[in-house]
Amino acid sequence: MTSRRATFTIWMRSLICHTNGCTVYDSNGDIVYRVDNYDQKCRDKVYLMDLRGQVLFTIRTKVNRKQTSSGILLGEDVLSLRVEPRVDHSFIVALVIVYGLINGKM
Repeated sequence: MTSRRATFTIWMRSLICHTNGCTVYDSNGDIVYRVDNYDQKCRDKVYLMDLRGQVLFTIRTKVNRKQTSSGILLGEDVLSLRVEPRVDHSFIVALVIVYGLINGKM
């Protein structure tokens, strides 16, 4: 955490060959984070790491189709999001919104 504003550039490519991930640079052009998925067949787990490769977070996805209380399945544009305790919920929702904006879903 910092009390100063920061600007990041996210390159949607991994530094590791044949993996899925991205590289995050600060405003000085230095790498500050890496995100990688080491299993090309399974995209439900990625690792957020610092520059040295120390894992900071493991991010797991599990997409469940949302349904009404009477069991009617809703469309693929309705997601269920579970946020763990001691995490800023509004920040997580903001990230989902940014993802939607980047992918032209909003």
